[in-house]
Amino acid sequence: MVAIPQHQIIAQLVAGDLGHTAAKGEALEQVVSQTLGLFSGVTLIHKNAEDVAGSCEIDLILSNNQHHPDGLPFLPFYIVVECKNWQAPVDTATVRAFTSKLRHMRMKFGLLVAANGVTGSQEERTACYAHIRDEFNREDLTLLVVTRAELEAQTSTEEFGALLKLKLGKFLMNMAHF
Repeated sequence: MVAIPQHQIIAQLVAGDLGHTAAKGEALEQVVSQTLGLFSGVTLIHKNAEDVAGSCEIDLILSNNQHHPDGLPFLPFYIVVECKNWQAPVDTATVRAFTSKLRHMRMKFGLLVAANGVTGSQEERTACYAHIRDEFNREDLTLLVVTRAELEAQTSTEEFGALLKLKLGKFLMNMAHF
């Protein structure tokens, strides 16, 4: 277990809030990269990576050595992360763009860190949640959403790992066909 420096995270995000739009996004990307990098076996591979055609940009790509019990062994080797430090919830069109990137990369897992979540209701599977469900049913693609408040509230890697496990479990139960 590693302590997550909450005060430092909050200070970085507040500093980003005071800057221009790009600074807000960069601050969230930096915080997410630093926080996930605290887990044993998780390493940043690329930040703001573009494909060779320049048509696909990914905020963060991390490697996850699944053999570290203090790491994130329940997540895949590659963790592709999209960060949206927006005032409003992320809309379906933006989530569609991210899942399209994941499919293009042949990835089955993505993490969306959306400051104010996404549109719709997870329980009722509306708006973004309807699209996320469809992607799981059609492509076996898992997309977890973490909010800025959830990120700021984590005090340790153990706590954050437990949050991600809980979100993954809820995701699988909400997406399951009965």
